[in-house]
Amino acid sequence: MSIWSWLFGLIVSLGIGSYATPKFLDWLREGKAEARPDVVPRWITGMLERGFFTVAIAFNVPGSAIAMMAWLGAKMAANWSRQTQDPLVGVSALLSGLLSMFFALIGGLIVRA
Repeated sequence: MSIWSWLFGLIVSLGIGSYATPKFLDWLREGKAEARPDVVPRWITGMLERGFFTVAIAFNVPGSAIAMMAWLGAKMAANWSRQTQDPLVGVSALLSGLLSMFFALIGGLIVRA
């Protein structure tokens, strides 16, 4: 693993992922604002999760893919208590979380290559 592969992998995971994931979520929700502001800003959660899983994939940690899916499940379970009129909110959150994990996977694979 060279410094260049780390740099490129983190740019894909954190940089492009931080841009593409919220754009995708806004596109799915058609610019609709959520009923209440997030307790923790979405970008902080996204950067932390993508950074963590990028490193896990880069170091080929066993069970990383399972942990990624478990993380998505935990995030969805934590948001089940939120009441909303629009059923698209839950599905769009799941899909944007999956996209976020995809960028972490690609970034980690770039670092490992």
